[in-house]
Amino acid sequence: MPSFSHSKLTTYQQCPQKYKFRYIDEIPPPIRSIELHLGDSVHRALEKLYADAMHGRTHSCDEILSFYQQKWDEGYTPQMRIVRSGTTARTYLENGRRMLQTYHQRFYPFTQSRTLELEGKFLYPVSEKHEIRGVIDRLARTGDGSLEIHDYKTSRRLPDSSQVGSDTQLALYELALRHRWPGTRHISLIWHYLAFDEEIQITKTPQQLETIKQNTLGLIKRIESTTSFPTRVAPLCDWCEYKEICPAMVKC
Repeated sequence: MPSFSHSKLTTYQQCPQKYKFRYIDEIPPPIRSIELHLGDSVHRALEKLYADAMHGRTHSCDEILSFYQQKWDEGYTPQMRIVRSGTTARTYLENGRRMLQTYHQRFYPFTQSRTLELEGKFLYPVSEKHEIRGVIDRLARTGDGSLEIHDYKTSRRLPDSSQVGSDTQLALYELALRHRWPGTRHISLIWHYLAFDEEIQITKTPQQLETIKQNTLGLIKRIESTTSFPTRVAPLCDWCEYKEICPAMVKC
């Protein structure tokens, strides 16, 4: 059964040519960006923080920063692409440290909710012929029994609540959870924009979830039926892993 992730779907929406490179031609990204490395290192540190908290160990900020540094050093290579002018690898490393320091200060001792899963993978049959796959950063339960889907962002851009509301990622995750646990009454979708110490929380109605499901199926059908994968030239092209082999960029 064909499976699609939110990342796969949004890649097609952003640039069909990039989608073709990654998911049809299966060309491994030749260069890993510093932004991806930052995001992965911060996520690993938060995963460590909550995994140990689940077993009764609450880490100090220094301990989490030390673990973050370890993950950074393990994955960093000098060949990583740095696009933003005036920045270095050190800039990104320090940005990650500030994000974790601020998060630790705000949420310590991390008892606001009970963590159920970390980096939980799922496959959700969105139709009889298609599956949605994904990874939930953190799934938690509050004291009143409600579920929380937490997603951690290291982006430099802070969207407003309406932009977050139109993001389908966590809504698809909610659909997967409701399929897994029918009868679940309340699920909150929570985005943590770590660079801004901002938390945005929303809920979806059953009607909104059904609309997102049908729109997702429509997008999947368009992807499966298309034979044309044009490049969608945009400012984000400078950050694309396939810039060096993209026909539109080679012509520039």
